[in-house]
Amino acid sequence: MASNFLEWLAETPFLAAFLLLAIPGILISVLGILLVRAFYPSEYRITGTAAQAKINYMAEIYAVMIGLFLVSAFEQYQDMQTTVRNEALALRALSQTTAQFSPSAQGALPDLIQDYLRTVIEEEWPLLKFGDESQAAQVDLDRIFAGIAEAGRYSAEDRGIAVQAQQIATQVLTRRAERVTNGPGNGDALPNMLSSVLIILTLVAIALPWFVYTPYAIVHILLGTALVVVFISLITLAVKMLYPFAGELMLQPDDFVAALQTLTDLPKNGTTP
Repeated sequence: MASNFLEWLAETPFLAAFLLLAIPGILISVLGILLVRAFYPSEYRITGTAAQAKINYMAEIYAVMIGLFLVSAFEQYQDMQTTVRNEALALRALSQTTAQFSPSAQGALPDLIQDYLRTVIEEEWPLLKFGDESQAAQVDLDRIFAGIAEAGRYSAEDRGIAVQAQQIATQVLTRRAERVTNGPGNGDALPNMLSSVLIILTLVAIALPWFVYTPYAIVHILLGTALVVVFISLITLAVKMLYPFAGELMLQPDDFVAALQTLTDLPKNGTTP
């Protein structure tokens, strides 16, 4: 369940979230425009160049802030896509490497790798939505490390293979750490603070058009509506990319499913991934 504004925005479908924010925002914006025009003399609105310059400057700064937030969220989303794929590829490489152990040294390592993949797909993936993780997945990973260490004790050749396997398993561990720390981070402090900041930014987006100076009321209202629509849509999109495992932009465990299928089929066809 969503516990703050960020999480609610991330898991709510884009169109629904946009309409729930934009419709009241447009109404408030239009009401504010009419009130400002009614109580602020038109000659001041037209000739007040200093005030107009300040409002334009504030609007530009606000637009830059939203743009940076969107770019940062997009980069994090792309990085998480790469992290997920690299972890799945590392697991396939780990399976290939452990297959080189002598039969007595290999033990249950193939099954342990498959167990980890299943746990991630079935148990951990749904928990990633808001930055949680599965302890069972960590236990499976610990068993893989223990299995590699045990396999390296059988012979000098197995020790060399174990060194390679441990290096690859460390890559899996690192990628998993990056995957489970997606989004604004664990805990409530930072997400709640970001939620408050985004609420303030949304209110600023609604209020900015009040002070856009133009002698024509219809143009003023249309311009204000356009600004509210643009700003709210950008904020909504950025938040959705900030949570790569939630909502309609949710990353799917397809690479893990493909890796598991490949490893499951190995004993049957004798091929390598």
